[in-house]
Amino acid sequence: MTDPIVPFRDSGPEWERPRRGRRRIVIIVTVSVLVVVLAAAGAGYLLLRTVGSPQQTAASYLSAWQKSDYPAMNQVSVGKPAGGLAGPLRLAATQLGVRRLHLVLGRVTQNGGSATAAFTATAGLASGHIWTYRGQLALVKQNRHWWVSWSPAAIYPGLRAGQRFVLSAVWPARGQVLGSDGTVLSSPSVIAESGSISLLTGNVVAATAAQAKRLGAPYQKGDLIGQGGIEQAYQSQLAGRPALIIRIEGPGNKVDATAMRFPATPGHNVQTSIDLRYQLAASHAVSTAATSKKIDMVVLQPSTGRVLAVVERPGGFNRALQGIFPPGSTFKIVTASALTKKGLRPSTTVRCPPTVNIGGRTFHNFDNEHLGTTSLLNAFAVSCNTTFAMLAAQHLTGPALRSMAEEFGFNQKPALGIPAVLGKFSTPRQPVDMAADAFGQGTDLVNPLSQAAEAAAVQNGTWRPPQLVTSPAPQQSAQPHKLSAALLNTLRPMMRAVVTSGTAAGVGLPPGVYGKTGTAEYGSGRNPPSHAWFIGYRGDLAFAVLVEGGGVGADASAPIANAFLRRI
Repeated sequence: MTDPIVPFRDSGPEWERPRRGRRRIVIIVTVSVLVVVLAAAGAGYLLLRTVGSPQQTAASYLSAWQKSDYPAMNQVSVGKPAGGLAGPLRLAATQLGVRRLHLVLGRVTQNGGSATAAFTATAGLASGHIWTYRGQLALVKQNRHWWVSWSPAAIYPGLRAGQRFVLSAVWPARGQVLGSDGTVLSSPSVIAESGSISLLTGNVVAATAAQAKRLGAPYQKGDLIGQGGIEQAYQSQLAGRPALIIRIEGPGNKVDATAMRFPATPGHNVQTSIDLRYQLAASHAVSTAATSKKIDMVVLQPSTGRVLAVVERPGGFNRALQGIFPPGSTFKIVTASALTKKGLRPSTTVRCPPTVNIGGRTFHNFDNEHLGTTSLLNAFAVSCNTTFAMLAAQHLTGPALRSMAEEFGFNQKPALGIPAVLGKFSTPRQPVDMAADAFGQGTDLVNPLSQAAEAAAVQNGTWRPPQLVTSPAPQQSAQPHKLSAALLNTLRPMMRAVVTSGTAAGVGLPPGVYGKTGTAEYGSGRNPPSHAWFIGYRGDLAFAVLVEGGGVGADASAPIANAFLRRI
């Protein structure tokens, strides 16, 4: 049998085979050693390489500076003062009067272990000027990190230790607070006839050292500033911008450099909606009132929402715009509006007993008056508390009454240009709370501003947020909204009946007046005192008069409104 043919394979001499095996071992060992060496070299590189870059460090520093995050600035800086960077940076900002700062990183140039980073600084100053300059940061590489090498020159180029910023300012002519016809409201003639106008305008006074410090550089003691009212709220607008020089001074008040010069910008006038004709008429009506109680009055234009007059007696706190008082029966305007949505109308038959118990509390009419069975219009005209307490408890919910109040501006935020508030209403949770709110003796609160705006809404058919400063006009968050025709057709005849046959019938008001009286108890005790209200409108004028602690609205407040209307 023939053996199989095996292909020839030249494997070399027998003595060479072990040697080739050794070569493979040597190669493997050599590669392994090389890998170890390279790994060690890579680890050494990782241990020795620089973390981050000068761009990253400069960007972190500027971002922290813009946010006044001084600890973060300290973390990326070397060469800083012992107390850190907060001290020198805050001092420089105070010297300049910096109100805001914007920083932008520019070109970063590296040269070995050092670098420079250009930046642009834009500083808004208390004087109203905007100062833009180019600065530069020095950076160094230490311990495998990049750092800002800090010196005063990092604040402003060339600034050195021991130097400071000094401002000198010359203020231009100040703007004026004007009425709607351009009359200067702070003129001696206007103040002589309507002293409380200063509650709106404020005053111009020489700054005390404390006031100048609060305003910031370049304000100094003795500079003219606004105090209170529009003069203070619009200080920057009225003051303008002074001619300003920014200098760098060293020890001994030596001027080392002038960093910037700004020209002056004159102050601008602030225009208001105050109409001097109505302001003076209201002032006369208030000043000649027989009562010695405090009086607050606001007059509005329903078609625009503009405040035409604000009068206080005496002055002091602006109670007409910022005070808060129970509305008494004037709130029946809101309650009647909510009942209209439930289908009630002026002719709806209602009951008016002398007292009524709701939720365990007894409610009563003024002097326990009663009408028996009557119409809703008549109950409104003679201001029957028990009628509205019962109707609210029977027909309304807390959210429904709150929603209606908000249609008349309650819980809205006004934007007059100076501090002011509108009515406040909290949702009643129990029938007894609903009954009290329904005739203005619960938690509902108002002031003459909100009351005049409420009356204006009935006249015009649209509630509008009140306006006082018209140029530059503040941004309004509250928006106008229309009232329904059914609501207006209910309220208007009922408010007219108040004047012709109701609580204000004996006042002698001129033709065409629509109104609502209110007697709002406050405090505690068996016979608590009460505020006197009269609110209403005639033509394109709406008004609200409050005599604080004055008693009955028809007796104390309505005659003041009458005197005002007959003088215009």
